[in-house]
This record gives sequence, structure tokens and C-alpha cells, in this order.
Amino acid sequence: MMDYPNKILVFAAHQDDETIGCGGTIRKWSSNGSIVDVVFMTDGGTGVDQSGKFDSDIVSTRKKEAEQAAEILGVSKIHNLNLECQNIKNSKKNFHKVISLIREIKPDLVITHYTKDKHRDHRKTAKIVLEACWKSSENIHKELGKPHKVGDVWACEITDPLPKVDFIVDISKTYSKKIEAMKIYNSQENVIDGIFNFLDGISKVRGYLINKERGEAFKRASYVPMEI
Repeated sequence: MMDYPNKILVFAAHQDDETIGCGGTIRKWSSNGSIVDVVFMTDGGTGVDQSGKFDSDIVSTRKKEAEQAAEILGVSKIHNLNLECQNIKNSKKNFHKVISLIREIKPDLVITHYTKDKHRDHRKTAKIVLEACWKSSENIHKELGKPHKVGDVWACEITDPLPKVDFIVDISKTYSKKIEAMKIYNSQENVIDGIFNFLDGISKVRGYLINKERGEAFKRASYVPMEI
């Protein structure tokens, strides 16, 4: 496992996925000089709690929350693709957007969702990103920038624990910042019920596996060709 990659590109389906899945790792690596960019695939438009408190302007609310959370975690830059929430399309247009970003940013490591996550936006994000990582290295689609080979691709766990873990990052010293960032997402407090209890429990379990207080788990993702 690489200690501190130079450039990391995180693809998250929704605003808060980056914090839940790898917030402690982002903070740890950014604090040690790594450049971390985050791409939000959707506009987050369906993430409304049952109280209706944030109904009127949920998209702008979640973007503002993401910006504040990113500052806490040390994210260098946020990119918004503004795709429709709960309706990500495996289209050439979206595929090309992701390739273009990979070639522009030239990450050593890409982190995204697990392909078998329960949430359909997470699964679709993972599939598009994996295919784009594979194709971004080939001498095709020259209009999207010069080819770039991503060094590695990791899948993080959101609310579904990974069935198999390849890497666990020690986040004992940055877990408090992960929680601080998560608390920024007030609009999602009633959407993701029990999220803080989950994060507390899963981080302790992952930490135990490496003899540390807290950890974040990842699975090495494999490129799986798909129809676009």
C-alpha cells in the first residue's frame, strides 16, 4: 500500500459519500502534502429528509455543505458533474466527462464506490469510473486530453461493509476531523439514520484489524469492461 500518494482523485456519487467512505484518509494524506480532488457525480437533489426542512433548495445546500466539509478535510478542489441524483446514466457523455477529469488531474490513485454497493448511484458511479480509468490510459478520445495511466483504484465502504478488504488506513489521528466534516452535512442528518453510530463502530472494527484505534477500509478495484 502506498503511504502518501501525490495526487488522489475521489469520485463520490453524493455530497457526504467522500466523508463517510474516506474522510479520515483524505485528511491524513492532505495533511502530509498529498493533493486530493473530489468529484461529485450528482447534484444531490433527492437527499431530502422527511421533515421537509431543506426541500426548497437542497442542491445549493448540499453544495455549500460539501465545500465546508472539504475545507475541514483538506480537499484541494471540488468538481461537480451535476448529474441527476438517483438517475445516473451510463452514457458516452458521462463516460467522457470522467475520462477528461482523469486526464486533466492525472491522479496516482482513484478512490470510488464499490461496484456491488446497495445504492444504485454508488454502483453506477463505480462502473463508469472503473471503465474510465481503464480507457484513460489508451490512445483514444484525443479530444479529452493526453492519455494517463492511473496507478491504482480503490473502492471504499459507505454504509455497506466491504466483503473483502485489501487495505486499511490508520485514521486514529484524523477520525475527529472526519466526524467534524460529517457534522457539516446537517441536511442529511435524518436521511442517513444512525450514521454516527455506524462510523464509530466500523472505524473501531477496521482499526482493530491493524492494531490501531481507528481505520478506514478499501478494496482494490478491478477494471471490468462494460457497454457504454
